[in-house]
Amino acid sequence: MHERGACPVYAVSDGQRGLTKALLTVWPKIKHQRCLIHIDRQARAWLTRSPQTAAGKNLLTLIDQLFVIRTRRQKRRWLRSYRRWRKKYDTFLKERTEGVRTKRQWWYTHRKLRGVRSLITNSLPYLFTFVRYPEVPRTSNHVEGGINSRLKDLLRIHRGLPAQHRRILTAWYLAKRQGQKPTRNFH
Repeated sequence: MHERGACPVYAVSDGQRGLTKALLTVWPKIKHQRCLIHIDRQARAWLTRSPQTAAGKNLLTLIDQLFVIRTRRQKRRWLRSYRRWRKKYDTFLKERTEGVRTKRQWWYTHRKLRGVRSLITNSLPYLFTFVRYPEVPRTSNHVEGGINSRLKDLLRIHRGLPAQHRRILTAWYLAKRQGQKPTRNFH
């Protein structure tokens, strides 16, 4: 039988489905927070900094508001605004473009906007864990700019090492960091 370690109190993730599923399978009671920075980055990549449609501009405003939410009341207001946005632009997001000289007969006209809508909708169950549990960080930046980025740099510098030596280098680096302040993303 597989032995599981002690359940972490919380985890902050970038929303990869496999990771979320694994977290909840191994530790069903874990407090899971979806990283707001990852949502913001992906939304801005698809919407751009200056969306051309009213739907895009309004959605970008909602994305910006994620970072000021601290209370349950603010969370409820944001969720109501998001539901209103979805209702208002539902027909717009269903618009199709007919194919002329392509194999496809049609596609959704506003695919990237639909993508951001799906990104948010799929993230909703884990978007505001930090409101209920203030000890849970809203982002994974503590790891991104901490352990992970330095470890990636170290491995990039030594990219010619055989796989076994890279594993030894990684183990050495993590052991060296063990006595230092832990990250806030797993606790």
